[in-house]
Amino acid sequence: MPLKQVDLTADLEPLEWFLPDLLLRGYLNFLASLPGQGKTTLLTALAWQASRPGGGEFLGEPVSPGATIYVDFDAPGDGRSVRFWLDKHRAAYPDGDMSQINVLEPDPNTYGMDKPEFTHLANLARETGASLIIVDSFMAAFPNADPIRLTDVQGPLWYMRRLAVETGAAVILIDHLPKPMSGEAAGKRGIMGSVAKPAQARAVHILTRVPPSEVQGRNVLRWDCQKMSFAALPEPFGVELVFDGEGMRAEPTELPESFGETKTERAVRAMQSFLETQRGQQVGRKDLLEVAIKVANVRERAAKDALKMLLERLGEAVAIVKLPGQGAPLAYRLKVEGEATEPETPTIAAPLPQMPESPSGTEESLGQTPTPKSSALHQTSGTPPEVVELHKRFKAGELKGTPLKIPGGNIPDLHKGLEGYFSKARLTDTERHDLLGIAQAVLTQTERETVGV
Repeated sequence: MPLKQVDLTADLEPLEWFLPDLLLRGYLNFLASLPGQGKTTLLTALAWQASRPGGGEFLGEPVSPGATIYVDFDAPGDGRSVRFWLDKHRAAYPDGDMSQINVLEPDPNTYGMDKPEFTHLANLARETGASLIIVDSFMAAFPNADPIRLTDVQGPLWYMRRLAVETGAAVILIDHLPKPMSGEAAGKRGIMGSVAKPAQARAVHILTRVPPSEVQGRNVLRWDCQKMSFAALPEPFGVELVFDGEGMRAEPTELPESFGETKTERAVRAMQSFLETQRGQQVGRKDLLEVAIKVANVRERAAKDALKMLLERLGEAVAIVKLPGQGAPLAYRLKVEGEATEPETPTIAAPLPQMPESPSGTEESLGQTPTPKSSALHQTSGTPPEVVELHKRFKAGELKGTPLKIPGGNIPDLHKGLEGYFSKARLTDTERHDLLGIAQAVLTQTERETVGV
């Protein structure tokens, strides 16, 4: 991939916020919670405020005006779930413009997002002047991407980041939290899956519900910002969902003391904010612990525990550097954007292969965009080129009648023997290794003792 030289003396364009100090335009933002906690409620509230003349406000802060594109893979059905909340927001703020909000859904033949959908989104965002793009959700939009495997996660997120850069919109990817373990607070471990997720985003937000018994029966959410690259990391804050007749408003509120920021969380936030201010530079472990001790008023042992939590949260976004000197001192460096490891050719873990064409035959909307018919094997990150070539020959029927002799037994027909592999949307590492060996033997014909022709 070509690299470009960055002119460090050139003036930088000022950052553009969709919501000041929380949601950036031109970048990828994550919002995650357990199911049913209020993600759709709050994001449709943001979309409605953006549709108001000159932009409305959210929690007392101005919202960047413009159109919204809401891509709903999570609960498709004529936009019913999204429209329910938009009607609530319209009742509370009648001056919003429903025509500024574009809701897209997949049709029954579209299994997940791929390159054609991203192209359509980018074009629609430019046509409408969208300031906000919401994709609901990672799990539903990329169903064949294993959220735990870094190589599966990197491809979709590369395209999400490019969508944000190309359109200048605030791109919000909705995600989920892992189910809390016994005695664990929700959101403690961050977003479900690989650390590559938060590493690729510039902001990561977590929503958790405060038990009604703690807030006199009110509907209150705790909003926790676990990552913010270009602003100070804010303390967790409360958001109350206020229902008034047919309308609904989101208002700031105080969190009960037991749901406020703990000293450990404050120590984590202090160290993370300090690393952000020194992004790209080494920060000594001792210096980082001193920041936690001073800001959070904790002892050294608690500061070390907080540092461990921070490193787990940041994952590959932080580099650990061994320094010379007695005792093998360590330093930490928050990587600059784009430094984290990415696949050479970003790919999307593709939908099921051989999906039928959309009966509409048009591409007027995302719901009518047919799923790409190239095999998932072609698009699975890391697939060896020999296997891709073998799959082409398999599809063309060139391998029919070719006998295969392998240790442990013979397969009379290579074509039939490979059918089990190619019928899968994704391959395990073991299967891919075995298939690569077969492919090399067939394509190069250097192992005639293995393959008899």
